[in-house]
Amino acid sequence: MARRRGRGHADGPHENEERWLLTYADMITLLMALFIVMYAISTTDIRKFTALAQSVSAAFNADVMSGQQAISISDGQDVTVQDEQNAAGSSTVQSDLQAIRAALEDYAIGQGLGGEVEVGMAPQGIVIRLNDALLFSSGRAHLDDHALKLIGQVVNIVKPLPNAVRVEGNTDDQQPDGVLFANNWDLSTARALAVLEAMVDMGVDPSRLSALGNAQYNPLVANTDDASRAKNRRVDIVVIYKSGGGTYPSASLEPFAEPSFP
Repeated sequence: MARRRGRGHADGPHENEERWLLTYADMITLLMALFIVMYAISTTDIRKFTALAQSVSAAFNADVMSGQQAISISDGQDVTVQDEQNAAGSSTVQSDLQAIRAALEDYAIGQGLGGEVEVGMAPQGIVIRLNDALLFSSGRAHLDDHALKLIGQVVNIVKPLPNAVRVEGNTDDQQPDGVLFANNWDLSTARALAVLEAMVDMGVDPSRLSALGNAQYNPLVANTDDASRAKNRRVDIVVIYKSGGGTYPSASLEPFAEPSFP
């Protein structure tokens, strides 16, 4: 009598039905490596985060974790940083610009400040523009708790950067009531100093900071009505980038041209 063939012996080679586990394990390993890298840069470092985002974006050929557009949009054209002519310097400025925009956008949208906070470029660097109504009462230079919270967000962004930072106070053409400040020079300078001192209290190195009061002489638009005057009343926080000579422009230079906010 012929013996039956055992069930465990097939005519052909046995097919491995668990090969998908290899692909799955590779994917899990890659994800774990990504999370480890993200954890390693979890300390506040804007440039490291942007470099990671750009690397991942290039690897997948898609916009991954990229910054959004400016918080507020104006009709101005893009103005490049004149002092950053080499490719490496330009890349650094653009990287920082995208990171600063992205970081401030979430906060501004969450607080309903979309039209009151702007980020843009000027010849001397990156400008963070804050409407004075977010910071001060009319004719005053005292920062309340809400203003300090906003400045704290800015400090979280600029503190890790090595750049010098200049705080500029700007007013409209209406003179203060004279109770605390005799003129707009006094008022604009006091406001710039108030923001600077708050940044120092929050841990920014004082040697990086300078303050400048422009009074009404650096307007964005003509002071023709209440709306235009409100636009001109502002505090500009300028993140300064190195000039061609390798030094930072000093605070005594001419006020920079109006930034563009694409």
